Amino acid sequence: MTVSRLDRLRAAYAAYNRGDAAGAAELASENIQVCPPPTSLDPEPFRGREALLKYLEPNLFEFQRAEPAEFLEEGDRILVAVSVHARGRGSGVELHAEAFHVWTVEDERAVRFEAFVDRDEALAALRR
Repeated sequence: MTVSRLDRLRAAYAAYNRGDAAGAAELASENIQVCPPPTSLDPEPFRGREALLKYLEPNLFEFQRAEPAEFLEEGDRILVAVSVHARGRGSGVELHAEAFHVWTVEDERAVRFEAFVDRDEALAALRR
């Protein structure tokens, strides 16, 4: 039985949401390009599965989750609309936000991950 790329992506989010960043990063190619949102503390793109793993691990947050709400496929790209939940480390401040992730998948591996806070920008990235 083959596992679809959507099933692999769902499994990656499930791993992330149970605190298994390494399990979530298994989907990524060794040289994945990661493009954080422009609102990120460090918005510069970077490469590599190990760097992705570091990006996924909680840093400013005691916990963080990204619950998938919608998946849209277009060619080799998949847009995932997520509901983000996090709690600030030390402050205890709760964060609830909507975010949009665009994954580019080639040969069963994610080769690019882009994060957006604006749905229209994510849709444009999906369709380019």
